[in-house]
Amino acid sequence: MGNENVVQCLFCGKEATIIKKNLPGYQEPDVFNIYGCPTCHTDFSFPRVETTRIYDHIYNNAKNVPGYDRYWRFMKMIKRSKNPLNDLSNVEDTYWGVKEALLKVVEDKDTKKILEVGSGLGYLTYSLIRAGYNVIGMDISETAIQQAKTIFGDYYICADLFEIARTQAESFDVVILTEVIEHVNRPLEFIEAIKQLLKPEGHAIITTPNKSLFSSEILWATDLPPVHCWWFSEESLIFAAKDKDFEIEFINFKNFYKRNPLTIDLQKIRSEESHKPTLNKNGEIVDAIKIKKSSTFYKIRSFIYNIPIFKKGYQRLLRVIKKDTLICNERGYVICAILHKNG
Repeated sequence: MGNENVVQCLFCGKEATIIKKNLPGYQEPDVFNIYGCPTCHTDFSFPRVETTRIYDHIYNNAKNVPGYDRYWRFMKMIKRSKNPLNDLSNVEDTYWGVKEALLKVVEDKDTKKILEVGSGLGYLTYSLIRAGYNVIGMDISETAIQQAKTIFGDYYICADLFEIARTQAESFDVVILTEVIEHVNRPLEFIEAIKQLLKPEGHAIITTPNKSLFSSEILWATDLPPVHCWWFSEESLIFAAKDKDFEIEFINFKNFYKRNPLTIDLQKIRSEESHKPTLNKNGEIVDAIKIKKSSTFYKIRSFIYNIPIFKKGYQRLLRVIKKDTLICNERGYVICAILHKNG
């Protein structure tokens, strides 16, 4: 890539500069440099490495891996839920955003075909089916697809996005990607493949962690590379939409955060603690005992915090005693964008 400090942006092709050197990776002993592009407002990691070994470790122990453990909780919750989509959208902004986006773009649930790309353990696909949507889930992981089929039923296919885009062009009215685009090496090619899958005037719903929520002093507030190799802003997705000839709009999260206040401790994000690897070189969870204890504390705190009177009180208290705190409102911790394909 030439000079280490100034490189070509891997997203838009313009000039990007190094903003952080030797960021610890998701698994020891990997380290990465982080580059920021002032043109498309995208941060990305380098070098790019093979991620199969890391994902194998994560999938084999997903119930206990921080961050991924919540997917197992969602899977169990949705399986026993009477109204899975409502329950899922009430607990996380990502799924609330998808629900709101679908209300905007799908009028006739029976006739509109929807594909969820990266369906993982299958709970979102299943929740949408239970809500009356015509959906199929797709994932490249045979393990994930088999688990989803076993738990929820035969609503899933194991396939590669680029292959299915070639064989089933213009087959879907809506394509959904939740927390996928930040993982892939070639996101613009990924979006191009989605465009091929969409019928004329179809829609893509994309969620990803939101760089735009933070000031420029925060350099990487998302999963460590190479699990997340991109940190996208709203400007990033505007660039992608224009590059691929989509119209774009963003979901406003004000109503979600009014009921589910989210406060972000900026001091904690800046600390070295937030940039510690999750896995050691053998693929084992770092500080597993500490994580288990903090997880128990989190569950107790979450139970108390979900009592409405405590939600409001906790938020007011933080405004007073902790100035270095970010409170989500219209702009979410995640972006939820709707890309409208031109006819």
